[in-house]
Amino acid sequence: MATVRRTISLPPAVAARLDLEAERRKTSFSALITELVSQHPEPLPYAGLVEDDEDLSERVEEVLARLAG
Repeated sequence: MATVRRTISLPPAVAARLDLEAERRKTSFSALITELVSQHPEPLPYAGLVEDDEDLSERVEEVLARLAG
């Protein structure tokens, strides 16, 4: 299977949970993410451009913190 390299930013707590789960399953972080996303075939939430949010790049930490909950 061909792969595509991506760089993502995650809140530290989410990244830590994913690292632990990948370790528990004896798999890679990438394989875990692929598995988790593949289990949910419905459209993914926002992962693109937001036309009305011009300052998103300036507020990314705030938005990520809010999503991490």
